Amino acid sequence: MGSNFLFAVVPGNSWQHYTQLALLAPAALLVLYIFYNELVRFQLRVRKLPGPWGFPLVGSLPSLSGTITSDELRKWAGKYGDVFQVQLGNSTVVVVNTTAAAEALFIRQREATNSRPIFYVLHKKVQRNGPVTSIGTSPWDDSCKRRRKVAASALNRVSVESYLPILNKESRAWLLDILRGCDGGKTALDVMFPARKFAINVSLTVSYGTRVEDIKEFSTNDVLKEIIYVEEEISRLRETSSNYDNYIPLLRPLNSIASALGLKDGSHLASVGKRRHAYHAKLQERLREEIASGTDQPCIQGNVLRDPDSKGLSEGELLSISLSMMAGADTSKRTLMWACLLLAHRPDLQERAYKAIQETDPTLLTNPDVAHSRVEYIEALIKEIGRYFIVLRLALPKATHKEVLWNEAVIPAGTMVFLNSWACSRDPAVFPDPDTFAPERWLEGESQSHQHQYAFGIGGRMCVASQLASKVLYTVFLHLFAHFKLLPADGDLGSDAADPLKGLLENENSRVTPRVRHVRFVPRDVDTTRRMLAEKP
Repeated sequence: MGSNFLFAVVPGNSWQHYTQLALLAPAALLVLYIFYNELVRFQLRVRKLPGPWGFPLVGSLPSLSGTITSDELRKWAGKYGDVFQVQLGNSTVVVVNTTAAAEALFIRQREATNSRPIFYVLHKKVQRNGPVTSIGTSPWDDSCKRRRKVAASALNRVSVESYLPILNKESRAWLLDILRGCDGGKTALDVMFPARKFAINVSLTVSYGTRVEDIKEFSTNDVLKEIIYVEEEISRLRETSSNYDNYIPLLRPLNSIASALGLKDGSHLASVGKRRHAYHAKLQERLREEIASGTDQPCIQGNVLRDPDSKGLSEGELLSISLSMMAGADTSKRTLMWACLLLAHRPDLQERAYKAIQETDPTLLTNPDVAHSRVEYIEALIKEIGRYFIVLRLALPKATHKEVLWNEAVIPAGTMVFLNSWACSRDPAVFPDPDTFAPERWLEGESQSHQHQYAFGIGGRMCVASQLASKVLYTVFLHLFAHFKLLPADGDLGSDAADPLKGLLENENSRVTPRVRHVRFVPRDVDTTRRMLAEKP
């Protein structure tokens, strides 16, 4: 009887009505949300600044997906101008694509463009809004100023001179690793392994006074394996053209629901941040023990730990400096890989560099310590490698600290700004024939008006380690030219292997990695190289 009563009270057509309401209500809410969200996106656009509107909710993210983002934005500049806006979801981003525009915004208005944006993925989920973040990803505040000041002092031209013995030692270790693995030039060597060891050792030694002896340790040492994994994850989570949670607010509660239902790992992002903090804390604790026992090696962290009050840094700020140094290792590794690929296909560059060493100082060809020297052609070659490949093609995003002016547009404070380093390094107004690799463009006497190394950014937030990074590459390549000839591996992609676009492993990765990793290293004179390496422990 109860059942009959229920159906009598609620007729069949009413059930259909409720079912329709249940289906239509979410759809109606979604339409209302999209309408409201489009009003928000419209209000966030910069007035009088051109740029695509994009799609509802997602903006131009689908248009950039699957492309080489930096090169795609360079092409868009042909339509929208040197400076334009693009909406990535709900975020309005101003993209700077030429040297003239970069100088106008980041040099002449440097105080207004020296902050960094807060990203949902990196800052809120990985770092959990904690105080420890690298200098390069920190918003502009008093803490960031203190950290940059200490780092800049430890990495300026005078300080870099004190690190030259470290660079010489690591460069010789790089040569020894190549000599052991190259099989006299018969076997192609995976450049990634010695390049990774070299780059990480420089960062570890300069920052913590410690290093790795054997490449095999990277597969057996738990701390090293942790460093490699976590830093690669941090690089992935810092990607500006992916990580859609940064730009589409609707995804965040949906991902939280998926995590609550066990459909995805909701703790992964936070665990990456904790693990990064943990291994740096472990390295710092070991350094403290070495300082106490008097066995420590000179390094940045050691200098501060010996007199922390004079620097005025908190524990988190001290750790932040080392986070920044380790991030640089990834860039150096990829630069080495690209450069070796290019040189393998350009024997003319190798011979020109070898002759330049001979003409400058023939003793450098057998000298174990070369970081102190100056061979102008090799310095120019290093600059051109940085320009031609530019591993960080979209520089770390900036945020306006104050209002910024561009033509008739007023860019509000708090706006995200992308320096398209790839486009600026291909600016034909400054770099004639930009797709040609030409070290001569950097030599003294050549026209260098407005030429700039965009590999290190520009303006108030340029990389503070640029002096060290340049000297690192100079040292390792001078040694390499003096002792080896480079040849392509059998069956590689030909000249495309070293093409900065065609040779990419992944299109969207802003820290670009070459698809080909193998090169043949042929010793010029094995006995000479062994004698040189034997001169120093």
